[in-house]
Amino acid sequence: MRITSTDFLKTNGKIKTVIGVSLPTFRVRLKIGGSVYTDAFNIEEPFDVKTHVFYVPESELKGETDALLLYRAFKKGKKDLQKKLVLRPERFADGNELLSQYDNGVTVKEEKTDELYEGVTYTEFTCEDKNGAPVIFSLVKTDLKNSSLYIGTPDDGYENRKVKATIPDMTAAAEKNGKNVLAAVNADFFDIFGDCHPSGLCVKNGRVIANENSPRPFVGIKKDGSAVLTDLKESPDILNSLFQAAAGLQMIVKDGKIFDYAPLEPFSYVRHPRTAAGITENGEVLLLEVDGRIPDHSNGASLVDLALFMIKLGARRAVNLDGGGSSAVYTKKGGEHILRTVPADLFFPNDKLIRKDYNAILVTAGKIGE
Repeated sequence: MRITSTDFLKTNGKIKTVIGVSLPTFRVRLKIGGSVYTDAFNIEEPFDVKTHVFYVPESELKGETDALLLYRAFKKGKKDLQKKLVLRPERFADGNELLSQYDNGVTVKEEKTDELYEGVTYTEFTCEDKNGAPVIFSLVKTDLKNSSLYIGTPDDGYENRKVKATIPDMTAAAEKNGKNVLAAVNADFFDIFGDCHPSGLCVKNGRVIANENSPRPFVGIKKDGSAVLTDLKESPDILNSLFQAAAGLQMIVKDGKIFDYAPLEPFSYVRHPRTAAGITENGEVLLLEVDGRIPDHSNGASLVDLALFMIKLGARRAVNLDGGGSSAVYTKKGGEHILRTVPADLFFPNDKLIRKDYNAILVTAGKIGE
């Protein structure tokens, strides 16, 4: 095993220790003296097997501290292995100090907008980062006056395990059942290594089909046709009011400011393809995607870049959806649906494959009931 990164974040009297390891494994523990700490990140994001987070009391970390990283490989019958670490408190950082480091200085150079339907537009933003490298953002915006959101699923059904489909297939299934799909983006994180179940809440046609107790933030449409972006802790009684909803991982914008950008987690600061959903002060819905992993086309975004771009677009709230190879935007143009973006898988970025996901957010013509 090779340690690829070790960083620290001081928060609430504990040190959030983030360790990236090159060997994928769910079973990782950190031993300091007589204390053993279990991996907390796999609770927050159970499908990330390379990043591991531990919350350690400051009292355990006085000066240089020896620790052991204990782990077990995927193969059955393997015994626990270990790697010695030296933790150095002088590397501790305050999360706020990292915001400027994760801001890649993305500026818009050109934008082109197509009207998809009354009140629904698609805009492509050609941008550059502070080093002059290209970044391409794609935005679907709807005012919901003559349109709505609809949760696309495999075969337009209600199964929540062992099913997945591409965005074009989910779009076709919804249209077969009478929906006029104007645009679509990928939605929730899902168990890509297992049975494909979504990570957070999923509501389709007023029916909760997955994770009714999930703490993750979600975007959706209430039965009165208005948009909502919240979580069940903030809005514990909202389930009965939801008509469509899909979850993400972090609420990256709240009250028009950066909220949760997962400081120090590689997931946050590494530039990836990303997808997010936001809501403006006027109740408009913003579905934003950024291409990445293709240097001569687009170099992706950190979570801070994503949040800052959402704020520039007027988002009061925004949630980070699944990204990476899942990120894609699909819209109707000239009566046909076309892929507007360039999907890029982590291991095969040049293959431009459209990944099979669990669910998608579709923008459909007409309001609820029409």
